[in-house]
Amino acid sequence: MAVSGKVYSKSDFSVGIINKNATAFETAAANDAAYELLPVINVSAPVLNLVESGEIRSNNAGMVELDIDQFRTTKGGFITMDFEVPAERDLIVRMLANVLQDHTCDESGSAPFIHTIQSTSGAALARPDFTGSSTTGIPSVFDIGLYYPESAQDKMITSAVLQSLTMNFDMADGRCLLSGTFYSGMTSSSKFLVEQTLSANSAAPTLSSTSPTQIESYFNVKKLDVDGTSLADMVITAVSFTFENNVARVGRDSSGDAEAYAFGIPSVNITGEISLMYDGNVNFAATKNILQDFLGSGDTRGATATLKLQQGDGTVSTAGEMNIECEIYSTAVNLDPNADTGAVITIPFKVVQPTSSGAASGTAFKFEYADSTPSTGW
Repeated sequence: MAVSGKVYSKSDFSVGIINKNATAFETAAANDAAYELLPVINVSAPVLNLVESGEIRSNNAGMVELDIDQFRTTKGGFITMDFEVPAERDLIVRMLANVLQDHTCDESGSAPFIHTIQSTSGAALARPDFTGSSTTGIPSVFDIGLYYPESAQDKMITSAVLQSLTMNFDMADGRCLLSGTFYSGMTSSSKFLVEQTLSANSAAPTLSSTSPTQIESYFNVKKLDVDGTSLADMVITAVSFTFENNVARVGRDSSGDAEAYAFGIPSVNITGEISLMYDGNVNFAATKNILQDFLGSGDTRGATATLKLQQGDGTVSTAGEMNIECEIYSTAVNLDPNADTGAVITIPFKVVQPTSSGAASGTAFKFEYADSTPSTGW
């Protein structure tokens, strides 16, 4: 066989997703589905984590494992796939709803639709039934189509969910980026499908948005509790949130595929990092001492702080407006006096549920966003 001189670029590979009702959890991804192409920055290949083993056995007189001693099966495994995309107006909600498996929205009227994803004392996150019927998009499950440059090389992943998602607002980059990992417990030959041809189907892939509006990295309101001062104004250079749900496959059907997914066991973890300017409102002086919340005063825990970020006027009544509110518990306080933009304080944190008299009370995390797409359009 002669050497092939054809070379391919990352732009020749595409990733598409399609939302499916959880009642179709065990239904294989279809090669004629209308997958919506994600605006991926770098295309990653799926990683197959299969059940396998190999060892020296007693009938081997040598010191190297024999080929017949090797074992591998596509039954009982799982698939992961990393991605990074710019956050677009009609994409961010469905991604965040999927990783937290939470979403409410009044979809009876017309756009804009006000989406809420939250974990509060009055609306705690609930573990979904991944084989039950989806309501307002929850449980949220994706089939994934992987488009390759030549025919009969495409792949399909069945019933994937986000295992982790990072939402990163970097003022230097100017836009919000989403990155994370898809997870599927379907690795049998009937659910992880290879040597497919997706591009020739009548239901051709389309962009997730034909006229995308990228979400920018700015906030009209940026407030944080600091050393007893409630919701002090601050200047931020970056803020990010990472959501991890510990999703894992459960059971093994006759094909070896997952029968359901465990979610949030033992917990759902929300962590993040915020970088803000060392200035007249946030510094190391009394009543403004950002370090004091980390050290605590008269207790051994340190203090939590409410973080509020808003794009828009706070009403979330126009497409593109966003509110984020969460209770953060700092895990460090770092000062960089040599930053190019001036001295910057960086605080890694985790999101926690506030309490009153020992009982959950208030908001751990709340995300509100207005766009033109109801969950039925996902």
